[in-house]
Amino acid sequence: MAPNKRSQDLADQIRRDIDNRVYAVGDRLPNDQELAAQGWSSSGTVRDAYRLLKAQGYVVARQGQGRFVRDRRIVSIPLSRYSEASGVDGLGPWEAATQAQGLDGQMVLVSVSTMEAPVSIAEKLALTAADEYQVTRRTRHAVLDGEVLQVQQAWYPAEVARRCGLDREGKVVGGTLPALAAHYRIGLGDERVGFRLSNEGEVATLKLPVGGWVARAERLLVDESGTPLELLQISAVPDRTDFVYDGLDYRKML
Repeated sequence: MAPNKRSQDLADQIRRDIDNRVYAVGDRLPNDQELAAQGWSSSGTVRDAYRLLKAQGYVVARQGQGRFVRDRRIVSIPLSRYSEASGVDGLGPWEAATQAQGLDGQMVLVSVSTMEAPVSIAEKLALTAADEYQVTRRTRHAVLDGEVLQVQQAWYPAEVARRCGLDREGKVVGGTLPALAAHYRIGLGDERVGFRLSNEGEVATLKLPVGGWVARAERLLVDESGTPLELLQISAVPDRTDFVYDGLDYRKML
């Protein structure tokens, strides 16, 4: 349902105040009672205005605390990040990329588990009966200022994970690529970037609107013989993520 004119007018006013830095990132925005004192008497008008601003990415609601100005700075992630960032001062790719932009990003390990591979994962990792279709999944959250901006799921053939110590809880200092490179000769990798509708888990974790879009990146890393070592799947907040193709050599296209 489209917002009524009063709700649209209120949303426009608050958005202008945010754009003009009357309210800074992280500031609490006026609640229903405070806006009523300014002449916005209908609580329905206020709720609809904030609902519109939330959908536009200007506002974030915190349970029991109110509504706050959302940080909308875009985090640029070079697609060369896995080779350039790994091992820099013990930082992983996300941490190094955010630090380069003056931001304090953290990579938080959520879970590590070994299981029978879902069919789509088994196919992409070229698992066979000899592998018993077993995979290890590492789930991580890329966090900035308390907001989860990426969900990363890395899948490994179970034997690869065991050999490289990726089947254990705990942070992998410098990222997983050096851990793999310590035991395997890394070959070429493929990375795909796109968008799709978010699923229920992404809506909840990334605070996306229901039915909204999510940015997706998927990397398949192989060894020199072409055997898959890692399948990395990233779901990212689309309006705060910029995947950058840098350092392209256009001379090779001539």
